[in-house]
Amino acid sequence: MDSKKEQIVRAALKRFAHFGFQKTTMNEIAVDLNITKANLYYYYPDKNALIIDVLECIAGSISAKEEELVDGYDGDLLKVINEMLDLRAEYMKEYYVLHLNESMEWVKGEGVANILVELLLKDIAVVNKLFTKAVEYGELQLANIQQAAASFCEIVRGLGLIRSITDIISGMPNPTKVDEILVSQKAAVSLIFSNKLNITQ
Repeated sequence: MDSKKEQIVRAALKRFAHFGFQKTTMNEIAVDLNITKANLYYYYPDKNALIIDVLECIAGSISAKEEELVDGYDGDLLKVINEMLDLRAEYMKEYYVLHLNESMEWVKGEGVANILVELLLKDIAVVNKLFTKAVEYGELQLANIQQAAASFCEIVRGLGLIRSITDIISGMPNPTKVDEILVSQKAAVSLIFSNKLNITQ
């Protein structure tokens, strides 16, 4: 991504994080950047293309930090999973309006839904890598690591959706819901891995 596109993505991210996808216009982003609307459309012919780059920017930042956590795995799977959940909770608080927008796109299955599927697959790949490390270490036993990683990611995302559904419907963001989401996710992790880890390794 060239420097001009990076500037546009950063400006759009600020707008989207505060007002959401639907309430932000391309003209407002152009004004923030002090460029013409025509110039903005030269780089991004439609808002969906810009939304996709913004989502990929956030996801890329999260993924890089998650990879570091996974690479630091030393035999304590729950520790790494909880650190990953804490990391995502930090981002969700900062970009809670975008979380609601993403959830709405999942529900509608329109707009940028395809890129959300791609981002989910990348999340699954990171968790797959972590589970593989845990299996190779001897801490965890799984018959199908890929399937387990996919199910785990779907459960975690599902809890995020369930806990924020009232905000999605009302359109009134309440970032304190993130704490509830995190508690639910960690409780689910404890339940999922209860009596399934070999802590003697």
